[in-house]
Amino acid sequence: ILGGAIGNLIDRVLYGEVIDFLDFYWSRYHWPAFNFADSFITVGVMIALFRLSTSKGQDPFSRSGR
Repeated sequence: ILGGAIGNLIDRVLYGEVIDFLDFYWSRYHWPAFNFADSFITVGVMIALFRLSTSKGQDPFSRSGR
């Protein structure tokens, strides 16, 4: 999540905007444009939510018990 946020921040500082360069079409549907930093943020949030939902009352981000 942090890596994606930093990537978008670097774009914002250097270029004044975030550059979205991945653009997909499926038949008539146009998926909103995005970049790798957006993907890393999305995947990171999904992993964090999964870990939180399966933690069973434990700290899902602790390294003990591995």
